[in-house]
Amino acid sequence: MDMKVFFKLILFINIFFLAIMLPSVPIFSDEVGGVENVFSYGSGLRALGMGGAFTAMEGDPSLIYWNPGAMAFNQYKEISFYGTKTIADSYYFGGFYTNPTLYMGTLSLGSMGIYTSGIESYDENGLPISTNHNNYLHYQILLSYGYKFSWGLGLGATAKVEQERLLDYSGTGASFDLGAYFRPRSIGWFSIGVAVQDVYGTGIKLGTDYEANTRIYKIGIATNFKIGKKKATRLSFDFDSRFYNDNYNPTPGALLYDFSFGAELSFSDIFMIRAGYKNFTPTSFNDLPMGISVGLGFRQWGFGVDYAVTFEDPEWQGTTELLMRLGISYRFGRSIDEKKKIEAQKIEKQIEEGIRKATMQYEEKLNELKGKYEQEKEQLVLQFDEKLKEKLQEVEKSYGTEKEELIADLTAQFEAEKKKAIEELAKRYENERLQLQQQLVQERLAFSQRIQELQKKYEEEKATIAKKIQADESFKSEHYAKGLQLLADGNYKEALVEFETVARFDPNYLKVKEYINRAKGGMTSIRSYSPQIMEIYYKGVDLFVQKKYLEAIQEWKKILKIDPYNKLALRNIKEAEDRLKRLEKLEANK
Repeated sequence: MDMKVFFKLILFINIFFLAIMLPSVPIFSDEVGGVENVFSYGSGLRALGMGGAFTAMEGDPSLIYWNPGAMAFNQYKEISFYGTKTIADSYYFGGFYTNPTLYMGTLSLGSMGIYTSGIESYDENGLPISTNHNNYLHYQILLSYGYKFSWGLGLGATAKVEQERLLDYSGTGASFDLGAYFRPRSIGWFSIGVAVQDVYGTGIKLGTDYEANTRIYKIGIATNFKIGKKKATRLSFDFDSRFYNDNYNPTPGALLYDFSFGAELSFSDIFMIRAGYKNFTPTSFNDLPMGISVGLGFRQWGFGVDYAVTFEDPEWQGTTELLMRLGISYRFGRSIDEKKKIEAQKIEKQIEEGIRKATMQYEEKLNELKGKYEQEKEQLVLQFDEKLKEKLQEVEKSYGTEKEELIADLTAQFEAEKKKAIEELAKRYENERLQLQQQLVQERLAFSQRIQELQKKYEEEKATIAKKIQADESFKSEHYAKGLQLLADGNYKEALVEFETVARFDPNYLKVKEYINRAKGGMTSIRSYSPQIMEIYYKGVDLFVQKKYLEAIQEWKKILKIDPYNKLALRNIKEAEDRLKRLEKLEANK
């Protein structure tokens, strides 16, 4: 572990233990006895500072308790603790850790507890049973998972294990929560959250008394606005309502409901001001300031300190008390959005490197083709010069031999005949010379034409290689980028198809093997195409890789007969038709 991170963790833990030991104003829950779980009071200093209106908020480790669906939108690995001392030497405390990932959702772990010491036991007559003082401990461990879909929906679930110890009695129970959170892309300032706490639970039995879990339904609506010139200030509002049955009081089964409202003003995510009104009904405004809460938060260098104050009214005590709480938190490293941006930059660099290598290969092949052309040209020139030299030597030799023989034969003849013969021989020599010169001119023209043909062939091969390399690289990068987008959106099946298409063309392209394995790992919950469609699709890809574009189009059109709107077949048919058009255009220009 990095020493700076280790130092921060040690400092963080020391601050936490110092915080929970600070004295505070007493507190007791204002819930009706037995109606709700003791932990329905709430958790997390940010949420409690907003009056418990947190079902439609995001970006906090305590969402494992409020709404595991909204927890899927958490951006940072973060750990947080809070605690307070209540009446009668009781302590209310909790801690949470959230770990969001790039593609596999968010996993969180948390714990909440209440501890009281020095409890004295009395019989039905009010007499002490013993002089021993006993303890009360009630705690809950939470494990949650949430997944964020690309179109703005988050779904999650929280499993809870709960244990209660009082005097000589103890009991254990388990339950789980479900949550959903939706923030539309088109209106990012609006969000809605729905959660059901204790969807199913075993309850806890202490001795002969059995306390069942109370199912609570919650729905919240929130807005989130960025204000100021630099949009660095954020103003958030959340309005929650909850519904549950009263199964313990004189009218069991009665539907109870209440509302909560909260607001938060954040300055550059460094300083936060919060306020809220907790669990009010249309008839509870006369009880003000009971239920009102305010809070402050400060975050720098990853550390966060939060403070919240709430007016409470313990019914058994009958007076309104002021409860103060303190909590700390720490965020590890970069946010999920920053990590995705860095990964996208890495992939972009890899693609640029691939294009650079392809360009180097193109230049190497171009130089090779140019050298081949120059070599053929040089050989042709040498062949022509040798042929010309041989022709001249043959003509000169033939003329000299015939001249000597003719002189020898005409020695006895008349000088006039000799002169005539010599003139005829000279004329024939001149004619042969002219014919040879004409033949040489024609051969030179043929040689020039051959040079032009080689030049044209060189240019055509150069253009073909360039187009092929560009088209192949475009095909691979297009399917590779499409696969990355589908993988980031959670569409593992179609992402796998895109990556396997690239692998059939170039199995060593960038990190295609790694992303094939990653897509296969996430395919368990994704709708898949039929085996018949995938078999036809891959057969078409194999034909496309072999440059048999017409046959590939015919194969993919078979898919459209089964699924007329299949986007895999439609996109690849268009790519193959484009390549056919470029080939036809190239043939027409020859």
